[in-house]
Amino acid sequence: MSLRTRDGGDDGADGDRTETTTGAKSSADGDERPTEDSSHARSVAETQRVLVITGLAHKNERHYGPLADVAGETTLVSLAPVEGVDAARNVTVPQVGPRLLRVVLLFAVALLEARRNEYDAVASISLFLYGCYALGLKAIFGLPAHLGIIGIDLDHHATQRYGPVVRWLFRRFDVVSVPGPDHAARLERCGVPAERIARLTNPIDVETYRPEAAGTVDDDSDSDFDSDRDDEDAAGYDYDVVWVGRFGPEKDPHRFVAAMDELESRGHENNTAVMVGDGALHDEVAAHIRARGLEDTIELAGWVDDPIDYYHRSRAFVLTSERDALPLVLLEAMATGLAPVVPRVGSIPDAVTDGKNGIIVSDRRPETIATAMERLLDEDELRRSHASAATEVRNTFSMAQAGSDWAEIVVSMTGGSQQYSGSRR
Repeated sequence: MSLRTRDGGDDGADGDRTETTTGAKSSADGDERPTEDSSHARSVAETQRVLVITGLAHKNERHYGPLADVAGETTLVSLAPVEGVDAARNVTVPQVGPRLLRVVLLFAVALLEARRNEYDAVASISLFLYGCYALGLKAIFGLPAHLGIIGIDLDHHATQRYGPVVRWLFRRFDVVSVPGPDHAARLERCGVPAERIARLTNPIDVETYRPEAAGTVDDDSDSDFDSDRDDEDAAGYDYDVVWVGRFGPEKDPHRFVAAMDELESRGHENNTAVMVGDGALHDEVAAHIRARGLEDTIELAGWVDDPIDYYHRSRAFVLTSERDALPLVLLEAMATGLAPVVPRVGSIPDAVTDGKNGIIVSDRRPETIATAMERLLDEDELRRSHASAATEVRNTFSMAQAGSDWAEIVVSMTGGSQQYSGSRR
């Protein structure tokens, strides 16, 4: 199965994970129209049983919920009981000892599950160690194996001294899924045949992430940080730009601080920003903000379970990643109606078209990022146009589309030759 290039229009109107419309596409007015290929893939997938090996924690529902919606039966072998998927059968590793012990036990539990019950395929996301465990089950039981690529697999592991081993492992999978064309091309350079590479949508909940009138968040979620702006800003926005992510080297939060400093040096002294997230670099970033005298410009919101309030309270979204796949926070921000400023890394250009629904900067220098922010903040019509077009990701990156992708992946792995009978060994 080769990677498909989409131009949008796929169903994403309801965003429901457990009642996905089978094989449907959406028109501009929200009507659903079934397609023959997707309907066939789903009809075959619903006869198959898939075993999943995972430690993705709270991300399991988003990544594997669409699979559980289309497969005949999905069983998740997970590290912790809170990691389950509503529509799947969940098997949990015994909660004993340190995490390292539970990671080892994960393979033992998956091995026992595959031996006791009858499965047609095994799925995983992230090569180490879940993908390796999937290959172990393939070797022992002959199960077709899937690997979902995340950024670190290609950006880091494949480029290290042990890279030849990583690339060899990639080629052992029956299907390797990626978020977009950039990763597909890189997989081919690793020797993975094009017919084994599949597109797997990084989905968002389109019922949750949708445009909303500015300033309509609960008062309790607001802080005194922007109290001086609440009455002055006629649009009701609290922040000019929002940055969301893990405070780690790959997300490069320091670069955002430098870009805001550059913006202020150009006379934009009243612009404000919020950085949402936490991580190893948080204290360094806080010190960086103080060193540049930006305490009144940049708010550090810390970790939040859901940044949607901050999306609704901001005028634009900025991403500064050095490396990334296709970050969920970008898709969420666009779905809520924020025009993004992003670098050309990973599969980001699969979601952002420069000059149409956002700005892709030519390089990651703070001056270049500041110029892009300046354009969006100064040119209201440009920002509104990009923001309006950005919401189209609600169609392309929906749970329903992810379900269709999973159906094709399952069919590609299994060939649909084994009919699910509900029997167990």
